[in-house]
Amino acid sequence: MAEPRPKILVVDDSRTQLEWLVAVLQREGFDVRSAATGKEAILKVRTEAPDLVLLDMILPDMDGLEVLRLVKARPDDQFIPVIILSVKSDLDSKVTGLRIGADDFLAKPFAEQEILARCAAMLRIKTLQDQLRATQHKLEEQSITDGLTGLKNRRLFDERLDEEFRRAQRYADPVSLIMIDLDHFKLVNDRHGHQMGDMVLREAAACIRASIREPDICARYGGEEFAVILPKTHLGGALTVAERIWREIGGKVFRQEVTEGGSARPVEVHVTASLGLAFFPSKDITSSALLVKFADEALYQAKHLGRNNICLYQAQNYQVAPGEP
Repeated sequence: MAEPRPKILVVDDSRTQLEWLVAVLQREGFDVRSAATGKEAILKVRTEAPDLVLLDMILPDMDGLEVLRLVKARPDDQFIPVIILSVKSDLDSKVTGLRIGADDFLAKPFAEQEILARCAAMLRIKTLQDQLRATQHKLEEQSITDGLTGLKNRRLFDERLDEEFRRAQRYADPVSLIMIDLDHFKLVNDRHGHQMGDMVLREAAACIRASIREPDICARYGGEEFAVILPKTHLGGALTVAERIWREIGGKVFRQEVTEGGSARPVEVHVTASLGLAFFPSKDITSSALLVKFADEALYQAKHLGRNNICLYQAQNYQVAPGEP
C-alpha cells in the first residue's frame, strides 16, 4: 500500500504566486491545497490538518501573524510546521515571525529549488516529531496498562479513583466501586498450569470490560483481583453492573489446549467470582481510601459467605442475592 502524499497548504492572496507555488509543489508529488484568505486557511487547517503550511504575511482579511498564532494554537498536540513567505526580508520581520511560532522564514522572491529544499527539511522535522510523539504516547500507555489483560493497572486506578472521588465530593455526585476476585484461582494454575491461568485472567478481564459503560474505569488490581470505578453511579446502577459481571464470568467456559506429556488436549474450566461493592455518599466513607477499604471488606465478606456472590458494604455488610431488587 502506497504511503499517503504529504499535504501542503499554500496561503497567498496573489493568484499568480499561488498558482506558481501549487504547480511547483504538485510536480514534486505533494498533495497541495490552497487558500487566498486567512479565514479560509484557518478553516482548512481545522477541518483537515496539513503536514506543512506556506503562509504569506500579507493577506486581505487578516494579518499573517494572527493566522500563524491560530494555526499554532491548535488544542491537540499535532505539530504543523509553518514557513512564512514575505516580501519583508529585514531582521525584525524574521525575528517577529520566528518568535511567535514560525518554523522557517523565506523572503520573496525565491527560487523553485529553494522552496522545495525548505519544504523537504520541514517535512523531515514533521516526520521525526510525529514519530517521537507516537513513541511517547505508547510509553505513557504502557505505563498505565496491565501487560497481561490490557486493562488499566493499579497506578492508573489509584489516580482515577482519587479524581473521581474528589469530583463526587465537589459536585455532590455518586461514585461506586466494585472489587472482583476470581474464586479458587490458584487451583486453575495448580491443575492446568500458568498458561491456562493467564488465559482465564485475560478472558475474565474481557468479560468485565464487556459488562461496563464507556465512562467506567476497569483495572487489574493485583493477581486475580479486579476493580471497577463507576462514576456518577448510584447504588442501584452499581448493583446492576455487579450482577452483570458476576453472570458473565460465572457463565463463561474458559477453553484452551494444554500440552501434557508431549500431546495437546483441550481443557475446559469454569470459574466463579466474588464481588464486593461500596458507594459514595455512604456512612463512614469520607475518602477514596475508605471507599477501597469498605469495598474490599465487602469482597472479603462475599468470600467468607461461600464465594460466588455479591456483598454490599453499608453500615454493615450484607449479601445480595443476584436478581433481587
